[in-house]
Amino acid sequence: MIMQLIKRFEKIVFTVLVIILISYIAIEIIELLYQFTIAMFKGNNDDSRLFISNALLKEVLPVFFNILIAIELIDTFTVYVQKHSIKVLNILLIGLIAIGRKLIAYDFNDSDGISNIGLAALIISLAGGYFLIKKDDSD
Repeated sequence: MIMQLIKRFEKIVFTVLVIILISYIAIEIIELLYQFTIAMFKGNNDDSRLFISNALLKEVLPVFFNILIAIELIDTFTVYVQKHSIKVLNILLIGLIAIGRKLIAYDFNDSDGISNIGLAALIISLAGGYFLIKKDDSD
């Protein structure tokens, strides 16, 4: 009885989270289309790029990565609800996407060396973990 109640509650929470993530993805897609359209019609006269300036690129690409992260989260939730296990590979992939998003907006000129070393260690750790798990899966 209690286990059925817990499973039902878990499915309700999963459904709510997926609805929120789908809504978030829809809003982010609208935002991405808006930013891209503005960039196309506004023109670019502040650097050597043809359509989208580097500054606007730093605004548009993180939105794209946010969409990818949300899609991966939905996939992770789905696997968890179906199999009651979390795939570490998916979590590492979400981490790598999040770090990629951070690197696009990261200003290396205003950061100190320790922050850069920490960021590099994080990237190496996530990529190394992803490589080792992926290598183990292929054997």
